[in-house]
Amino acid sequence: MADYNFSGDIDIDQITLIGGGGEVFNIQEQFIELNIYQSIFKKYLECDVYINDALFLASQVKGSINDNIPGGFKGIETLVVKYRERTDPSEDANIPVKTHVFGVYEISDRKREGEGTEKYLINGISLEAYRTLPTRISKVYGKGRGNTISKMMESLMKEYVLPDELKNEYQAIGLNKQVNIDETSGMKNYIIPNKSVNETIDFFCKEADSKDHYPYYMFYEDSNGYNFRNLPFLIEDGEIDWTYTYYPSNYEGDDKDVEGSDQYKIISFNVIQENSFLDNLKGGMFKSKSVGIDILRKKKLEKVFDYTKEQENFYTVEGGYFPIEVDADGVVNNDYTTFGHDTDEFFNNDTTVMSKKDILTKNRVMSYNKQIFNNVVEVMIAGDSTKNVGGLIDLQFYINNTIGENKYEVDKTLSGQYLITKVRQKINAENFVTIMQCCKDSAML
Repeated sequence: MADYNFSGDIDIDQITLIGGGGEVFNIQEQFIELNIYQSIFKKYLECDVYINDALFLASQVKGSINDNIPGGFKGIETLVVKYRERTDPSEDANIPVKTHVFGVYEISDRKREGEGTEKYLINGISLEAYRTLPTRISKVYGKGRGNTISKMMESLMKEYVLPDELKNEYQAIGLNKQVNIDETSGMKNYIIPNKSVNETIDFFCKEADSKDHYPYYMFYEDSNGYNFRNLPFLIEDGEIDWTYTYYPSNYEGDDKDVEGSDQYKIISFNVIQENSFLDNLKGGMFKSKSVGIDILRKKKLEKVFDYTKEQENFYTVEGGYFPIEVDADGVVNNDYTTFGHDTDEFFNNDTTVMSKKDILTKNRVMSYNKQIFNNVVEVMIAGDSTKNVGGLIDLQFYINNTIGENKYEVDKTLSGQYLITKVRQKINAENFVTIMQCCKDSAML
């Protein structure tokens, strides 16, 4: 095992490319850079490996004349990555190996570098993406009196995304993918009419409701496995990770060079998005109207969403809210509804009638989206494979000022608690950094 002296030290156990015909290539000595990407807005992990190839691997990936399989890269190769890092000098050196398995879907940016060598990018995605892409679902979920969407997701994951045989294959190489599913409210039944697996997942995310009727369900993969999580629950139950601090080069405070603090320093940062009142207004954050058409009862139901009356029901990262009142209904949503059918005497004997979402749910989701993803910052820290999207983190930024009353003070608008929405693990042979995109609401009060 490598000796760990600095934050970001890396020990790469394996970077292996497996050809469609079973050929195994160790490309650990040839890789220049490896990136592993997670996003709370994407269903699967992705990766890319930039390599300096003097062996011309494409010519060594054999085909089969008898089976009409051509040689070279065909998009059916597998990439196995294993690495470990140490970011805390006080921890034991026996750090668990992080294992990932990707399906190679593309070779890009291929360039000849002089005689006898070329460089290119190997792009991969979680193998489950290959399983789900060609598969269509035509079935009924929640037969009879219905079932919760969380139970439907459990069934879908086990049948189409991560079946037991695939989990067993992963476990044989030290990869244990977990599935975390938040509970949903209401008994439902649906006919899925020849939709893809990913389309069905998107449908369930849209239809899922929570007990408090403030849902924001998302499906994503992190380094531990798959997640069907309700964002308000994620924030409410989440524990704040370590505090990471950015010190300007001219900062002279006593806490800058504390021994062992390097792993908790922000190497660099970039502010991607800050509060935009106009964008929030147009996006329905403050006020909107829902018009629900009840075809069976031949009625129209109208409700107005007012942020000032509902903001206390939102679970936010910073706990703040916007003290802004808007008179007009800036956004109007039209949709069909069966809201109230479960308490209507006319439908009382119909066992298939289920509790439906309030017609304001869509408006609440729109408003919550604008508040949670209101401010976005990207930070780079020393490599840490434990960082996952959906986690909470505390970021502190000292202002770049060494004179005046606010000398060496923290930037109060930029600092605070954040939700991690994207993670990029950037690895080369000598160093390892983690780049995170984080968001928060504005704590204006």
